[in-house]
Amino acid sequence: MNAVKSSPSVLERLYGGIEDNRILTSVRRGMVLAIPEILVGSFALLLLSLPVGGWQTLLDGLWSGSLRLLLTVVRDATLGVISLIMLLTISYSYEEETPAGHRGTLPFVSLCAYLAFTYGPEGFAFAAFESSRLFGAIVVTIASCALFTLLSERFSIRMRSYTDGSDSAFQRSISAIVPACLVIGLFALLGVLLTRALGGADYSVAFSGWFEGLFLRMGRGLDSGLLFILLMHLMWFFGIHGSNVLDGVAHEVFRAGMDVNLARLASGQAPTEIATKTFFDTFVLFGGCGTLLCLVVAIFLCDRRKNVRGLSKMALVPVLFNINELIMFGVPIVLNPIYLVPFLCTPLVLTVISYLATLAGLVPVAIHTVEWTTPIFLSGYAATGSVAGSLLQLVNLAVGVGIYLPFVRLAQARQLRSLEKQMERLAGEVRACEAAGERPALLARGGQLGSMAKLLAEDLRYALRSGGVQLHYQPQTDARGRVWGAEALLRWEHGPGGFVYPPLAVALAAEGGFADELAAFVVDTACRDLAALSEWSCRELEISCNLTAGQLTAPGAPELVKKAIERYHIPPGRLGVELTEQDALSGAPQMTERLAALRETGARIIMDDFGMGHNSMLYLQDSQFDMVKLDGSLVREMTDNPRTGEIISTIVRLSESLGFRVVAEYVETPAQLEALGALGCRYYQGYLFSPAIPLSELKKYIREH
Repeated sequence: MNAVKSSPSVLERLYGGIEDNRILTSVRRGMVLAIPEILVGSFALLLLSLPVGGWQTLLDGLWSGSLRLLLTVVRDATLGVISLIMLLTISYSYEEETPAGHRGTLPFVSLCAYLAFTYGPEGFAFAAFESSRLFGAIVVTIASCALFTLLSERFSIRMRSYTDGSDSAFQRSISAIVPACLVIGLFALLGVLLTRALGGADYSVAFSGWFEGLFLRMGRGLDSGLLFILLMHLMWFFGIHGSNVLDGVAHEVFRAGMDVNLARLASGQAPTEIATKTFFDTFVLFGGCGTLLCLVVAIFLCDRRKNVRGLSKMALVPVLFNINELIMFGVPIVLNPIYLVPFLCTPLVLTVISYLATLAGLVPVAIHTVEWTTPIFLSGYAATGSVAGSLLQLVNLAVGVGIYLPFVRLAQARQLRSLEKQMERLAGEVRACEAAGERPALLARGGQLGSMAKLLAEDLRYALRSGGVQLHYQPQTDARGRVWGAEALLRWEHGPGGFVYPPLAVALAAEGGFADELAAFVVDTACRDLAALSEWSCRELEISCNLTAGQLTAPGAPELVKKAIERYHIPPGRLGVELTEQDALSGAPQMTERLAALRETGARIIMDDFGMGHNSMLYLQDSQFDMVKLDGSLVREMTDNPRTGEIISTIVRLSESLGFRVVAEYVETPAQLEALGALGCRYYQGYLFSPAIPLSELKKYIREH
């Protein structure tokens, strides 16, 4: 792990390139989309494979074997067609990364291309969708998607001239004809050529036969055992079901070693074959390939990511019975460079430890065949007939956890940095739209940024309904330093990514269609906390909350505020509703009516981020605002720009004649405070006094000020 830390820049470039790679991103997301089917199939496989005699008898006898049939159907409809599931989910994920013109096309093109590629001399075989063909399915899916996208860019413009006036779905279908024909035809040709090159044999069968011949020549020593484990895990990492590909090797070479041991025992001789199938299943592959029970334990020990811990909890029971698909495709391990080293090294190291321990006589040779689904510790005792077998498994478990731990920490840190990067990019998009006076369109974006926006929107919706969103309060003081009110500010902590930029959360709620729900939460919580403050303090404290133009003009907005004020018995003028100058000037007639209705509820109307534009001044004279909050740029530039001070002074004098209060936000230095006082501004808010704080800390601050 020290080597990993010594060259962070290299790793940063490597992982950064991987994260931005459309192919690997599509594969990872496709595997995530397949988690529900993998979970269902894993539990069906677990129930079918429980190594308990009574349970197996029950499966055969209950309802004349119907329960076993039901579980078999569920397993075969999920894990049995995992290549088909991955083909569809990966092509869908790839499609999400492409322009909208390909929507709904890529999964079907990829499916047809794969069917054409796997079509054999005897026609299509359903075995093409089994787990042993997963790597081929992934390669064909990615290649067909990439080729179709490339060809579509060449042919779409030419074909569009024939479809003017048609709906978009028809245009997409017409534009896809030539690219789809070329892609499907190409993979049909490749499939025919491969079949001819192999003499009509299936490529997976050919590979299995070649490996079987290799290991028969090598025998059953430590070297062949290490090569067997290495090849199996290399295949698994690239999406090939290594256990299935090398199943012939496992039975013809290593399982035959058990027969040798049993024959020697029957003749009164000591067993001599260490590297047997039972040896690998018992001491190396507990938790399935990759010794993934070690990874699950490592995740429980040091991983703080809720999604990964939740997945590990769901996978724990299957992993205890050596069924690893949920972890393999859920974390994922497949094509995840962070886990390549421990996934390969852990079983290799445990093979060496177990072989040497057995060779030294510390552990008896495995002489009893044990089902591959037998849990750890029980399998060690059953295979060797000695508690030493279970103790060796415990040692191997500790070693494996130690190997995985630093890489779990690395994966967590890397995902956290990626999450922070994506959230900052989204916040930057919102800031840019705010500066340009535009509404952000985050959920409509493609790529990683669009996916992150959709994830955040769904998480925000859930957090809003489950108590995960809070209001913090930034105190407002007068010239004497006495607190007279506070502004309610939205705070939402998104797991390890930290607090989300509030305007980003508001924008996501607006795009996601639950902005009214967010507004109801803000108003209700602000009124509830204001009522609590009124009971706690004798001061006539005020609280203001922010609503957007969309929330204010939504049907029922005044009624929403009115009900909250009445529910918590808020006196008139104690609750303020803030809207930005830009929102106040958008759709002025409708906004004027809505503001008048809000004032009738007893709420104060506050213009936030007030500047000095001509239109804003006219609107201020025509509308009865109770408070104006100076734009932050005016306060920040005031000490360096004399003209800014004159603008503030003018607004203060205007407030005296029109009867509204002026509050300076973003007061961060004593120099700014002194300058504002000299200009006649008497009400302040900013980090010089306090950041936004929870209600409990606000009470403490009020007590001290």
